[in-house]
Amino acid sequence: MNETLHIPVIGGPSKIVRFCDAVIRWTILGLMALVPLFFLPWTIEVIELNKQLLVISGAVIAGMAWLGKMLAERRFEYRRSIVNVFVVLYVIAYGLSAWNSQSRYLSMMGDFGQELAGFVTVLAFATIYFVISNNFRDSKALRTLLMATVLGGFLSGLFALVQGLGLFILPFSFAKTASFNSVGTVASLGVYMAFIVTLCGGMLLADRGDSMPSGPKWLVTLDSVILVATAVIGIALISVVDYWPVTVSLLVSSAIMITFAFVHAKNVRGIGGVLLPIAALVVSGLLLLFRFPVTLGYPAEVMPSFKASMDITVKTLRDHPLLGSGPGTFIYDYAKYRVADVNASQFWNVRFDRGSARILTSLATTGFVGALSWLLVALLLLWSAGRTLLKTDEESWHLLIGVFAAWVALLVARFTYSESMTLEFAFWATMAALVVSHRKDFFSVRFENSPRAAMGVSFIFILGLVFALSGLFIEGTRYSAEIAYAKAIRTDNAGGSADDVVKNLLTAVQLNGQNEVYQRNLALGYLSLANRTLNTTSKIDKKKDEKQEDYDKRVKQARADQLQLVTSYTANAVNVAKNVTDMSGNNVANWSVLGSIYEGLMGVTDEADTWAVKSYQKAIELEPANPENFVELGKVYMWQSDQHRTKTDTQDAKVKADEQKKTDELLGKAVEQFTKSVTLKADYAPGHYNLSLAYDRQGKLKDAISKMESVIRYNPQDIGVPFQLALLYYRDGRKDDAIAVLEAVVSRQPSFANARWYLASMYEEKSQFDKALDQVTEVAKLNPDNDAVKQKVTDLTAKKAAGPGLPAPVETPTTNQNQPGVKH
Repeated sequence: MNETLHIPVIGGPSKIVRFCDAVIRWTILGLMALVPLFFLPWTIEVIELNKQLLVISGAVIAGMAWLGKMLAERRFEYRRSIVNVFVVLYVIAYGLSAWNSQSRYLSMMGDFGQELAGFVTVLAFATIYFVISNNFRDSKALRTLLMATVLGGFLSGLFALVQGLGLFILPFSFAKTASFNSVGTVASLGVYMAFIVTLCGGMLLADRGDSMPSGPKWLVTLDSVILVATAVIGIALISVVDYWPVTVSLLVSSAIMITFAFVHAKNVRGIGGVLLPIAALVVSGLLLLFRFPVTLGYPAEVMPSFKASMDITVKTLRDHPLLGSGPGTFIYDYAKYRVADVNASQFWNVRFDRGSARILTSLATTGFVGALSWLLVALLLLWSAGRTLLKTDEESWHLLIGVFAAWVALLVARFTYSESMTLEFAFWATMAALVVSHRKDFFSVRFENSPRAAMGVSFIFILGLVFALSGLFIEGTRYSAEIAYAKAIRTDNAGGSADDVVKNLLTAVQLNGQNEVYQRNLALGYLSLANRTLNTTSKIDKKKDEKQEDYDKRVKQARADQLQLVTSYTANAVNVAKNVTDMSGNNVANWSVLGSIYEGLMGVTDEADTWAVKSYQKAIELEPANPENFVELGKVYMWQSDQHRTKTDTQDAKVKADEQKKTDELLGKAVEQFTKSVTLKADYAPGHYNLSLAYDRQGKLKDAISKMESVIRYNPQDIGVPFQLALLYYRDGRKDDAIAVLEAVVSRQPSFANARWYLASMYEEKSQFDKALDQVTEVAKLNPDNDAVKQKVTDLTAKKAAGPGLPAPVETPTTNQNQPGVKH
């Protein structure tokens, strides 16, 4: 190919070229201003998902306009930079990691807070990088780009400040908190403001150098006012956020700007250009030493510690050294490799989807290949731009230093903090601006001189057009699924119909069958419908002159139809839950849901208990430090033990011995699982509670009492625990203690009929008939149609002697299927 300089088309650019230029220019400027501001209320994830849609749409439009421009000009052209090569290599490495991922859909598309990790998002960022670096050619265009960025920073910072002051201007419920802002988390807002403040300082410095803005004096003054106002808002927000990664980013970037201003001091017109960097340096230094006295009530951001993140990353790399576990799958790595020490905190059941620093998350999820290719991009750009800045004869250094320092602020944040869509977009766009500001030479070849170039650009244009249209269709369908899912969740939260919830979930799954969250919730929705249908008793009135035989037949058919519907819902729940585990077998949440569905079907569906055991065992394999799945597995074993215990009531000695052996073995397995749960988390109340029930079944009454007492210490709010403890006290002969506990229970929850019933029996046993009658009278109010209660009122009124032992319990609904002494 022939290498030439840029050759203008005779007669000026065509209308198509001018149109493409306008599309590129306004699309990129719109993205720079809108990305930090953009969110929509129609989805559950209102910020990241909507920003992803905006970025991808903008990348498609700008990218296709750039290719169209090259075709119209009949020239292939790009800005020379070694960074370009490594950006392409990074995208390829990232794509390979996504294809080889534990969850290909998650890594390719990004999902629920991990939108920035999706390969399609990275591809969009890379496209925007190449569009900016090849179409914003001079300092004037670059300054316009940076002013659009500052405008977006000004508006997003102002909105965040208004929110922090408690002035909620938006009508949405999710926006009624001080911490809500359009950038993301409060910490990501702080990092973005550090980037914006640095950029403002660089542009003010450029205004007093060789890169002064052109235009009317009033417009230049307005630019300066906007820059100063934006910087003031940014510094104010950084101060109230007072988070050390934010402070360090601002400290490093402002120090770099001051250092290079000192090196080029002879080119600085007045001290005013460095006042903002100096102020930023002083403020950030003070924030590192002292706490800022003013706070807006922003919550602290919780994430794994650096040590924990590093430990998880190292363990993940042992299994997936080259390409990592897959972009966006850190949540799987965290579940599998986190230490049990986390169980001592209130975040023991939280699965974090990212590490404490972006670099650690990337290393775990993209492996050495992905992380090193990205690191090479950063190092090459640092070397290239830094070398240019050190040249004292460089005329455009004033604008370059601001872009360089702002980009370094984002680079530092990658080693100290996590990431968000806004920060990632700013990183790539500023990287392109940095290339524009210090790389001036282009490679250009006309199609007349290189048919291969013409064919290549044409092929890429057609391929890009196909992929763009397909991608936008997929994104549109995916977004529609998100809206349907949001409707389902909001309907459920509002106490709406289960049928409407399932209908919306089914729509979401039909639109996007690759989303695991939709399918898990749909499976649980079907199970909820099955339980509701099974427990619904429809009154069927007898028709006039209808024969009893016909009426009975109609009632029987209605009941058969009801059971058939229950069977259908149950089968759907199982099929959907199994499908999601087949689709993504490395997600512990999928196996936990499948296990809970099978557990709910025990006693109704054959071998449901066997499949529940297998599901919970897989969940434990994927998350060995979580005590919850151990308890659920133990409950299944205890249920199986109870089933075999019922078979010991036989005259066949061999069968009785075999069933007793199986009973003891399964009960021993249950105790083992419950013991593991409380070993992992010493204050885990469900573990202690179920361990107490298991000890009781083993005849270890003292141990059962001790465990139940510990449950009360760990979970004093659960009213069912002292009720069980009272029954254990009674059986252990501690009847006064049992009465005292039940008195406390009915005092806290007067509608607890079973507690009153047993308390009445204990009063009756002690011949305290008046107290017993008071309790049974209250039970009668709660159960007006219960004949046993009516008879007991009659008996106590006549002061008849109480029979030995405890009476049969009152048949009241209960949610604890393993609760002893209660009929269902």
